[in-house]
Amino acid sequence: MPTRSHTEFIRGLFAIGRRVVAHGTRRALVGALLGFACLQGDALAQAWPVKPIRVIVPVPAGSGMDNVARIALERMGQNMSQVFVIDNIAGANTNIGAATAARAAPDGYTLLVSTDALVMNALVYHNLSYDPLRDLQMLGTIARTVFILSVSPSLPVQTTEEFIRYARARPGAIPYGTSGIGSPHHIAMEVFSQATGIELLHVPFKGSGDSVTALLGGTIQAAMGLPSSFAPHVKSGRFRALGVTAPRRMAAFPNIPTLAEAGVVGAEDESWYGLFAPTGTPRPILERLHTELNRVLRDKAYTDEKLGKIGLEPYESATIDIAAGLMKSDYDKLAPVVKKAGIKLD
Repeated sequence: MPTRSHTEFIRGLFAIGRRVVAHGTRRALVGALLGFACLQGDALAQAWPVKPIRVIVPVPAGSGMDNVARIALERMGQNMSQVFVIDNIAGANTNIGAATAARAAPDGYTLLVSTDALVMNALVYHNLSYDPLRDLQMLGTIARTVFILSVSPSLPVQTTEEFIRYARARPGAIPYGTSGIGSPHHIAMEVFSQATGIELLHVPFKGSGDSVTALLGGTIQAAMGLPSSFAPHVKSGRFRALGVTAPRRMAAFPNIPTLAEAGVVGAEDESWYGLFAPTGTPRPILERLHTELNRVLRDKAYTDEKLGKIGLEPYESATIDIAAGLMKSDYDKLAPVVKKAGIKLD
């Protein structure tokens, strides 16, 4: 039996048909086609969702991004009585999974959870099969975190100021590690280096876990890392934390000063996680997902337990447009940094 929405949809088609017959003009035909598209989009949105929703996570299961995706979608699924199926498609600095999501049908049944790595990829790759800013619609932020500038205890520095003086006296001699060329960790250290005028030696690894191991083993002497991976080693004293890239001290590490407190201007840097859909997904579907995501983020008891435990802070975007604007503002902010550093990937 047709639903009310289906009946209204059919009535709308008849109305459009009568308009075309009555006027018989090109303008009427164009208006009819536009009206048909709008009605079709509304009908699809009203019926959505009627099947499980695939959520692509462009990193392996068990990673930080994967954990964030499962935290958000587990509660969203409960609230919506809806099944979200996580599909881990890793590789090429998240580009394989992101491109798969970008090419999916914009019908609300394929989503993507990713990070500001999308912005970095748009800046450093020149032969991507998709455009992260054009082909993906960011519909909401999930969480955010900052970087901790850490060094090996063997390095004879105790503060950010001392590290800067030490590095200036040894240009290009201090090796620091990242999770790869063009990664958020790499860009964060470039922001810091350019803000302070120091030159460090970049040692890229295949992942953040490898750079952590290298810092523990003394292969590298410094790194910018996320609390989720650095916190245990900072607390144990195996890493010496010098500063955080946040505008204020972190509640979890009140004794670590901000870089700004050390006199570093322009080195504030946040890493964020967001929920995306292919561009062209009907606005009513995006609005529903945005509302449901924010409903999870406002559940403070849940987010404090789940996100706080891995060093993240819930990050709610007031509107879809504000969320989408975050990518563009980050792109504009970091483009000069990437250009000056000469970071390019094919």
